Amino acid sequence: MFKISGLLINIVSKSTYKNEQGLETPTKGKVQILVETKRANGNIVKELHTISVPDHKLIGFKDKLNKEIEVEVGIISKSTYSFYGV
Repeated sequence: MFKISGLLINIVSKSTYKNEQGLETPTKGKVQILVETKRANGNIVKELHTISVPDHKLIGFKDKLNKEIEVEVGIISKSTYSFYGV
């Protein structure tokens, strides 16, 4: 398990996804955090990450908008990577 930290920009409430056959599937809530990464040449790059978070943890972020947070994450990877909250 890893932790990623950054500025909490937005909270995306959980919703429902409807596929082509009309089957509805619930989605997880997400947090969007702005992460600063220092490159080898010294430049700092800011990246926005949207991370799905379990329901019981999403509630804990409601009062932390525009503040630094840490999110416990796992990594999903094929050719690029993305994070998911654990």
